[in-house]
Amino acid sequence: MIYLQWFCFCVDLRVGAFIVAISEIIIDLIVGTFIAFFGEAGEPDLCHKLFCIFMVMHLISAVLLFLGTLWLRPSCMLYYIILTLIKVLTMIILVISDIILVVWVPVIALYVVMFFLGIYFWLAVYSFYAALGGDLFI
Repeated sequence: MIYLQWFCFCVDLRVGAFIVAISEIIIDLIVGTFIAFFGEAGEPDLCHKLFCIFMVMHLISAVLLFLGTLWLRPSCMLYYIILTLIKVLTMIILVISDIILVVWVPVIALYVVMFFLGIYFWLAVYSFYAALGGDLFI
């Protein structure tokens, strides 16, 4: 397993975990609000509702990540680690299905960027979690 020593090659992992938490909170609020109000043209289907529920769960996990980093509690970070791992794995399915369905190329490019950013955020937080002495499961 690869562990990072620094976030972005120059920032301490604790500060990096704060950066990840704050950026995830902002992204979840913006994307969640946008999808909740404008997604599916006002007629939400089951997928839309599940996405909104997942965004709220991910927002809660980002807040717990912030608190876990602040209090140095690995148990608070575990919820974020698990949900982000699920998010990254579902992004693979989403990218493949959008390629098959021939969705707009900019949307697929955005999904690919989100996928790699999610992997890096997960790796940075997992490295800090491991440095704090959290249970290693990978």
